Amino acid sequence: MSASYDSIVDQYMAYANASPTRPIEVRTMLRLSGEVKGKSVLDLACGSGYYGREFLRHGAGSAHGVDQSQGMIDFARALSTYRGDGMTFQTHDVMDMPSGSEHDIVLAAYLFNYAASLEELRRMFAAVVPHVKHGGRLVVQTLNPDYRLGLGDYAAYGVKVLEEMPWKQGARLRLEFPGTPPALITNYRWERAHYEQAIRAAGFSAVSWHEPVLEQADIDARAEGYWEGYVHNCMSVNLVCER
Repeated sequence: MSASYDSIVDQYMAYANASPTRPIEVRTMLRLSGEVKGKSVLDLACGSGYYGREFLRHGAGSAHGVDQSQGMIDFARALSTYRGDGMTFQTHDVMDMPSGSEHDIVLAAYLFNYAASLEELRRMFAAVVPHVKHGGRLVVQTLNPDYRLGLGDYAAYGVKVLEEMPWKQGARLRLEFPGTPPALITNYRWERAHYEQAIRAAGFSAVSWHEPVLEQADIDARAEGYWEGYVHNCMSVNLVCER
């Protein structure tokens, strides 16, 4: 996995802090994780540690964040030290994580959308499965196979899709985070069957797909019609992988 956020920490955090979809995303991941009280949580591609920190706030027994960006880990560690939340961190590429640690719940928010080939997608799931306890689950948030740029560029929701091009058996998307200057990243969109094949090949026993949980309070907080693009052409989708 080659994406690096070291050079765009400020832009990414500005986007994350202002994102209107983030509360929806963490709510969805919490619900899909089942009972979190007392559970051990591993937050992959953790960035600032937002998801792991939210799971601690909801009663998780521990949360450990892993990210390949040293800049992100430095920021996350400083934030947890300031808040005293007890979350721990390590700098690792997910593909090279040391063995020996298994967790009840493993979170992967916007990780697998960086797989630039189906082989890399398979290797990423294979690298993650040893860190999920038997009876535990991997909760994924990734680029929705059904999203299409022709139906909307998603700019209303904090990140703008600039380009969508055919790529191998999927598509390559160029995204822009707002800022000065804007930050550009590349994501890859794969079909549902590609994900399911990679997940089962890794050794997970079951997989299910889930849409983000949009509540009436979210709708009421915005102008009429604001969420239309999110509902009908959502860029994110969730999976639950059972071990």
